Amino acid sequence: MSHLNNIRNTGLSVDFSDEMSKNLTIHKNVKQEIIITTEDKIKLVLIKSQEVLTSQRDWWTPCGLFISVITTLNTANFDDSFGLTKEVWHALFILLAFISGGWLTRATYTLFKTPRQNDLDNILKQIKLKEQEE
Repeated sequence: MSHLNNIRNTGLSVDFSDEMSKNLTIHKNVKQEIIITTEDKIKLVLIKSQEVLTSQRDWWTPCGLFISVITTLNTANFDDSFGLTKEVWHALFILLAFISGGWLTRATYTLFKTPRQNDLDNILKQIKLKEQEE
């Protein structure tokens, strides 16, 4: 019993360093690649990448507007208000539908026309001059 009390009071001593070193594997990955370029080259690549990213989300606004206007045309009963007749209101919403539809068509065309060069690997290729400029 005194032996158990002795262990509880002093604690158990185990050497973990020897056990850890037997089962420890170290991997090194310190290879570096350095890119030397000019500020204007970086700006041009980033501007081009920004245009691609912008074109990918430019269709959201005209699509939402087009859906809203078409829904209004299909569900609303126009009344005379603000000094305009119900026929004028209906004509305005038809005009808005054509305008937003044209805007959506243009944004969708730009989306599909724009090359997909927005991922990080393509941006780095452009910066490293591994891909020829158009």
